[in-house]
Amino acid sequence: MKLRHIFPLLILVFMVKVKSNAQEVAGHAHYAVLRSTDSINNSPADLSVINAYPFVPKVAAMMRFKLEFTTTNSMFNRVKTKELEKVSNEDIKTTETLVGYRDTSWHDASYFYSFDRDLRKGPGRKGLILKTRNNFDWKISDETKKIGEFTCYKAKGDRVISYREGGEYKIRKTPVIAWFCPEIPVTFGPVFARDLPGLIFEFQYDGIVYGLTDINLTGKADIAPLPNKEILTKEQWRERLYKLAKELNVPYQ
Repeated sequence: MKLRHIFPLLILVFMVKVKSNAQEVAGHAHYAVLRSTDSINNSPADLSVINAYPFVPKVAAMMRFKLEFTTTNSMFNRVKTKELEKVSNEDIKTTETLVGYRDTSWHDASYFYSFDRDLRKGPGRKGLILKTRNNFDWKISDETKKIGEFTCYKAKGDRVISYREGGEYKIRKTPVIAWFCPEIPVTFGPVFARDLPGLIFEFQYDGIVYGLTDINLTGKADIAPLPNKEILTKEQWRERLYKLAKELNVPYQ
């Protein structure tokens, strides 16, 4: 993935208010996102979708996201910006989808938690919570770069996605790249990124780049509890879809 040529468009500013020890690190960080439109980082299918929505890169550049974190938990969501006040909700939702953001999400030591649909109750996006284990099989290299005043290390991995095709389960792997900072011993990052020995400053996949814009180590984090909704693993969720499809006599791939 060759995305460095667009990432410098992000202005990296760091505000570290409180130095925390390695055992008790907490605070928040903000991220910006870039959506590439080139053929190097996008498949032909992805490019056709992006070309159908030419406003996406511009709207993505207006977005900001916030990661609240401790050493054991995190919460990630999009925050309001003045630039987006004049953008239609439809264009914002389309852009969120094409930068890999769905809604507020959470991490703990074992799982990634995100909203999903409960089709038994209608098409609402927040019908239930899906918990997944994201095993990226990270390979950490000796390559480093400075992001602001911090030294970050490069890690490469794969996002493994299982799906059904022709009645069979198959696996698709998407390469991912992360730059993480061991000086901040937090294993989380933006969207679904996790499980590296330091806060993830930059995360790249599928032509999408999330990059840190500021960090504030306050010694506390404002992490909302998981909503009071049913929590399912991906396997349980698929089994439910299969049963529902069977009840409705519709094919389920």
